Amino acid sequence: MLSRALLTLPLVTSLVLGQVTVYTSATGTAAIAQYTVASTDQTVLMPPAPPGDFNPATFIQLYDGGMTGMGNPVGGTLLGFSIELSVGAMLMGDKPEVLRPEFLNYCSILASRAGGLTIRVGGNTQDRATLNLEGNPNGRTIEKYKGATAAPTETPEVHFTLDLLRVMAEISKHVNVNWFFGIPFLRTNSDDNASLVMQHAMSILGDKLLGLQLANEPDLYGKHLKKWPEYSIADFFNETNYMIGDLPVQQPNIVGPSVCCEWTIDEVLNAGYMDQFSNQLNFIDVMHYPHHNCYGPPNNQDPQELYPEYLNHQGVVALASPYFPAANRALAGGKKFMMMETNTASCGGFPGISDSFTSALWAVDYAMQMAYGNFTYGLLHFGGQNVYYNPFTPPPTNMTQIRGWNTGPIFYAQIVSAEALGSSNNARVIDLQIDNNAQHRAGYAVYENGVASRLVLVNYVEPATPGANDFTATFAIGGGQTGQASAIPASIKVKYLVAPSVGSKDNITWAGQTFGPQFMSDGRLQGDLQVDTVQCDSAAGTCSVRVPGPGVALVFLTDSAVQSSGAEVSQVQTFATTTTTHRVMPTIDQAELMSSNGRNGSVPIGSTSKQSANAAQSLGVASRLVGVYNIPQAQYAFILNTVHKAGLRIIVTAGTSGILRQDPWGENQ
Repeated sequence: MLSRALLTLPLVTSLVLGQVTVYTSATGTAAIAQYTVASTDQTVLMPPAPPGDFNPATFIQLYDGGMTGMGNPVGGTLLGFSIELSVGAMLMGDKPEVLRPEFLNYCSILASRAGGLTIRVGGNTQDRATLNLEGNPNGRTIEKYKGATAAPTETPEVHFTLDLLRVMAEISKHVNVNWFFGIPFLRTNSDDNASLVMQHAMSILGDKLLGLQLANEPDLYGKHLKKWPEYSIADFFNETNYMIGDLPVQQPNIVGPSVCCEWTIDEVLNAGYMDQFSNQLNFIDVMHYPHHNCYGPPNNQDPQELYPEYLNHQGVVALASPYFPAANRALAGGKKFMMMETNTASCGGFPGISDSFTSALWAVDYAMQMAYGNFTYGLLHFGGQNVYYNPFTPPPTNMTQIRGWNTGPIFYAQIVSAEALGSSNNARVIDLQIDNNAQHRAGYAVYENGVASRLVLVNYVEPATPGANDFTATFAIGGGQTGQASAIPASIKVKYLVAPSVGSKDNITWAGQTFGPQFMSDGRLQGDLQVDTVQCDSAAGTCSVRVPGPGVALVFLTDSAVQSSGAEVSQVQTFATTTTTHRVMPTIDQAELMSSNGRNGSVPIGSTSKQSANAAQSLGVASRLVGVYNIPQAQYAFILNTVHKAGLRIIVTAGTSGILRQDPWGENQ
């Protein structure tokens, strides 16, 4: 059975010779479903069945003035970006004079709601990174070299130039972005490289630098053969002490210990980390993913088996709550606590989970749980083209002329989080544990200055029929048996994050707006903003909100809550994405065009019939159909040249219709 997901690409205007039908194809054959790059994978998993004990209604009692157990004040900048150093230029821009406008657009969307954006540049590639002050030999800002000591994460050695830091500083001139930057640790500054990195990061980024991460997952140094096998917490302390003594640390701007896996944060703190390095530390941080996808078959984990864990509020609680004691301990010691790096699964995530609407639901819940647990930041990690979990991904370099960026579903969660926490930097969150902390739904209240400002309600359930598993949340503020007067407003405003299914990769909307289909975004929201107004029952002292399944409802309880989160701003500052670099206009005989199959058939890239999969099966990959075109006769030559250069082929049938079929492609990072 062949399913079709229609995409529209507005290429033409008049003098239509024929229509070219272009669609995404998927089959039940595993070999055909394989893609060479994770960011193009179309895997859709089977969603869990609706719970048999589904409750269609729930009641929430809020209190005027605040609630016992609320988290400390946090800002809307909580859910930011963690960008792997090796892909920094690919995402942000190669030179300060040539920034990626799409990246600026994505940043602007979050900053306009939260008042700013938090980005970390670092990761596994920071530990062996080298700053070349004179530039790289090839002139690139970032150059990667594959070392002989490849660990399970296959980390390349990165050489970068000052242009990377200058790009970051230039971005902050356009959008209010604040940065963390990773310092190379493995050579313990024996070559003075770490000192150079720190010195220039502080100089170039100035007050936009939040902190410098010293070491990245040191508890894996021994296991991954980056240090000696018995590398211990004591060894880490000794090397940290040496590094701090040898580096130009001028103020408390160090972030650590950045442990993830083999040591717990409590073990490191109990050993005296915060006490010993208190004068240099600004943040205590951890790094954690719920699962990994690092080793490949047959040792990898099955996404289908793991799927229910990502549609489960109790799973989110279990993910974040073990860090709550350390967060409180850091705050008591005058430090901030953060999740430096996280996402759905390490080593790129899982197909069908990390790149589906499931990740958006999960990340909204996770962000609010971290806010409740006194995290200052929780940063979602980016890799290159060959990962599933990116909040957004640029097209490969050989596709930039005809394809846009791909917005990952998880980016929508970042927008929801930014609006839910707002720009006041005074949002205090409480997990309402609705329906006795039920698995399939989540609810949070956000207070500002003692006033109930917003509600975040998550419904994880995939219904058997549309609407069958929506639930209604009825809430009161004071009144009833609380001993307080009712503070229910006359009306509330609601924004919805929805998609047809938990497995959806397209047709995701936030308050009616979307980034469009896959590979067709420029980082700007499209469509009309839809904010629902719901009248409350003043006599009963309650309001009722429908929460669609699957979906998220963000409820604004006051006008100031709307204003401080940019909730009714339909368009924010954006940056032009159109520029002319060259013009190619070859000519071709019309008869040759009508019979052409691309590359003269010299490369066996699959069958021209969508019913036939033999050629694709022989390669273990699938051709991919990518749009719908009405093509004017005058533009055939240009289009043919463009699609051939991009590794595509166009098939025209009987002069009236045809198929544009994409070969598998990719850039591994």
